[in-house]
Amino acid sequence: MQWDYWRLLTIVSLSGFVGLLFGQMMTFMFVASFAYALWLQNTWYQLWHWLQKPKKKRSPSADGVIDDVCREIEQVRQQNSSRKKKLAGYLKRFQSATAALPDGIIVLGDYDQVAWANTSAAQLLGVRWPRDSKVRVNNLIRDPAFQKLLIEPVEEGDVVTVVSPLNSAITLEMKIVRYMGNGRMLIARDLTQTIKLQRMRRDFVANVSHELRTPLTVLRGYLETFTEQTSTEDWASVLPIMRQQTDRMHIMIKDLLSLSQLETGEKKLHSVPINVSSFLPAIVDDAKCLRQFDNHDIQLDGMSEQWLMADPDELRSAVSNLVFNAVKYTPPACKIEVSWQVDEHYGYIVVRDEGEGIAEHHLDRLTERFYRVDSGRASGTGGTGLGLAIVKHVLQRHDAVLNVTSELGMGSCFTCRFPIAKIIDKPLV
Repeated sequence: MQWDYWRLLTIVSLSGFVGLLFGQMMTFMFVASFAYALWLQNTWYQLWHWLQKPKKKRSPSADGVIDDVCREIEQVRQQNSSRKKKLAGYLKRFQSATAALPDGIIVLGDYDQVAWANTSAAQLLGVRWPRDSKVRVNNLIRDPAFQKLLIEPVEEGDVVTVVSPLNSAITLEMKIVRYMGNGRMLIARDLTQTIKLQRMRRDFVANVSHELRTPLTVLRGYLETFTEQTSTEDWASVLPIMRQQTDRMHIMIKDLLSLSQLETGEKKLHSVPINVSSFLPAIVDDAKCLRQFDNHDIQLDGMSEQWLMADPDELRSAVSNLVFNAVKYTPPACKIEVSWQVDEHYGYIVVRDEGEGIAEHHLDRLTERFYRVDSGRASGTGGTGLGLAIVKHVLQRHDAVLNVTSELGMGSCFTCRFPIAKIIDKPLV
């Protein structure tokens, strides 16, 4: 910058000195300044052209501020070029890694246009990039469930199950994931094999249960006859145990069949208005007939007068499992509370006991098949490990959920929470 000042000062001084010799100092100084301004203008013009096409033109060679500007621009350009190469490398590695994923991934741009898609998206959805670039994804995937997911606000974990537009034998799970603020990404996962395995498992359970039920019934019948007719002391201690175990197997098979019907939807849901306040006392009476009932104080508390739309058989199965479990796993003479409550959002059937309680790490797995907190205690009470699994599936069919809270030494609380849409006033007869 200082060099420019000295150069201008030198030109003006020399032109003024020469002009003084000729008696035209101001004229010479003006002409010299004007020529210098033209030279600067030409240099800036060259700089502008160089900025437009830096690869085709050389930077203007001029000492001073223009040289400094060119040097700074070149340095920034080299840094940007290096940064671009790095970002391009990262992007290429990301696209290569994403392209290798088995899930179909589509990056959505403005107005849900296809901004990028991996190889699996072409195989599962028929969306190819760059062929379908800037095409709206709802024009490529026309399934109504997907269209609804695309339009409505998406919450974390929202998924839809659709049939692949390329192959009707392929079932896809699709969800939209948000990233970097307003960015959206569509992920499609092939569930065909998983669904096939689940169907095979359900069919296996149902078939095995049906096959075992007949021979077990015959065995139970002969054991009952043998127990009633024999008086041999050697068999007196053995036969009750044999009957107990066959009864347990019979209950287990019955529960397996019920669970299989609930999962497959074989049994249609038949919802009718149920007066829960008169429905629960009958279940409590059945609980008092259990072998494990030992002076338990079962109380019916907080009974709402509102009714519930539900399938009577399934509701009885679910609530019975909860009340019977409370009797089986609660020490004698302890209090068990059963209640039906309704607020402005939900209806609640609550079973609370004063038993031993359940450790926190067991709570998330209570509704798994055959999962037991204490296998020895469960086998002693005749439990099958399927009761809470049945409860969960019954509630799911009624758009309800099971909440469990417990503390060791303080008892447990099982809450069946029904949506307010299932709650009605007493119907007019």
